[in-house]
Amino acid sequence: MKMFADRLEAARELADALSFLAGEDLVVVAIPNGGVVVAEIICDQLHAPMDVLLLAELAAPRTPEHIVGAVDEFGRISLIDTVARWHHVTIEKMIAPARVAFENLQRRRARFRALVPELEIRGKTVIIVADGVADGAAMLGAVSSCRKRGARKVVAVAPVGYEKATWSLHETADMVVIPHHPANLKGIHKAFRNFPDIDDGLALDMLRRHLAGRGVEPLKVHSIAMGFLVNGERSIYAEAEIPPLPGPWPAVIFAHGRESQCRSTRALPISFRLAKRGVMGVRIDFNGHGKSEPAPDGCTTESMLDDLRVVFENLRCDDRIDPSAIGLCAAGLGAQAALRFAAKEDRVAAVAVRGPIIDGALWYAPNIAAPTLIVHGERDSALAADAIELDRLLSPVHELLRIPDCTRLFDDPICRELMVSATADFLSHHLHVAQATAPSRARSEQTVETAGT
Repeated sequence: MKMFADRLEAARELADALSFLAGEDLVVVAIPNGGVVVAEIICDQLHAPMDVLLLAELAAPRTPEHIVGAVDEFGRISLIDTVARWHHVTIEKMIAPARVAFENLQRRRARFRALVPELEIRGKTVIIVADGVADGAAMLGAVSSCRKRGARKVVAVAPVGYEKATWSLHETADMVVIPHHPANLKGIHKAFRNFPDIDDGLALDMLRRHLAGRGVEPLKVHSIAMGFLVNGERSIYAEAEIPPLPGPWPAVIFAHGRESQCRSTRALPISFRLAKRGVMGVRIDFNGHGKSEPAPDGCTTESMLDDLRVVFENLRCDDRIDPSAIGLCAAGLGAQAALRFAAKEDRVAAVAVRGPIIDGALWYAPNIAAPTLIVHGERDSALAADAIELDRLLSPVHELLRIPDCTRLFDDPICRELMVSATADFLSHHLHVAQATAPSRARSEQTVETAGT
């Protein structure tokens, strides 16, 4: 078995092996902490930007020495299929242990993301780098996470790995570059003469040096206030997250529930996550909520539909927005209005609803053509039957995500991250698909009620 002098020597060998990727639209994603050392050399040779992805391994409930999967910094849980089946483990059963690991990840995430904001990887070739692959859980979790974020091609890279783990990676990654995978490896450190521990502080120092050397200025999402005039008699207030990427962008209109408003703690992280992926989020205050003026008859489903219609038509005429890629993200009573609106308006490109007060909306479900995501907190047992019925009635392009041990408020941190990640993944994917496949067409010249920003 070959022994490397240290991680730097291994990184130089890997960088040479990856030279065939030069010229592709690349992002290198390092798995901290040792992966940062290796990734820095690869980035320099391939002239690629570096991101990181924090993960924690998850052990089988009754046999903690057996790793069955991993949870990433966004709350996504992934499993090693063969090991999970052996231990009769499902993602739902791993929610509880993932909660504990996720709390620690969030503390680390605050330090790393203050320095390295999440990079957009949709449509790019992503090279995931570790300093070694033992059980494969972290690397498999990273591959799954990058897939869900829209990577075009995923390449799993490490200087050395266990043979069995390397095989499993071939089933999930587009390409695996692990030059050394001896069957009798007794530990990743055995492949190196010098393999020091690297703590978060040292990894952050290396990242800081790398970013400074490349003169990288992180792109930042910023928010603006917007106003829309409805029926020439009242205004509704909105806030929007502007992507740091060139437009025209897809857009998502956020429709809140009865007791909420545009700054909902559940809507805000979705909107910011979407903006980082080139999707503008428009969070509206329905009439009589937040900063919006009330309608004469108060806030009703019909007035909410009016609000959605006005915002939707104005966004279609906004030069910053791609009119073929506008979706809806809604909760509670806003979900009922959004489903009704999508049933009547076939130009809606995607819909995501959570904790919906469905009742009457079930009548409209068969007429919804847009891809639709339903997120259901399973502790809301009173809504379970309607969620299942909506799942049955919707068109083939839809998903029902059941998140155990939480309500429609998603107050638990990992349940909220699961909801946020799933919603952002679904909307970003389908809106970018709509944008890419829509025929070129002139913007509507139809007169709509004026909008101001």
